[in-house]
Amino acid sequence: MIKVDNLSKNYDDVKAVKSISFELQDGQVVGFLGANGAGKSTTLKIMTGISHLHQATFIMEIETYKMTHRIYKKT
Repeated sequence: MIKVDNLSKNYDDVKAVKSISFELQDGQVVGFLGANGAGKSTTLKIMTGISHLHQATFIMEIETYKMTHRIYKKT
C-alpha cells in the first residue's frame, strides 16, 4: 500500500508539485500522466528518497518475506 497525502515540493519560488494526494492498494497497476513540468518525476523522486519533500504525509508498506515494513515521512 502506498498513501500520499498533501505532497508539495518547491524549488525556490517555483511550485513543482502542489498538494497532491493518492492511495494505491497492493497489486494495483496505475499510470502516472501529466504534461511536461507537471511534477511526475519530482513526485517519484520524493517517493524513492532521491529528493526531499517540503510538506506531506507519505506512507508505504512493503511486504518482504511475509514481513511488512512501514515507511513514514512527514514534515
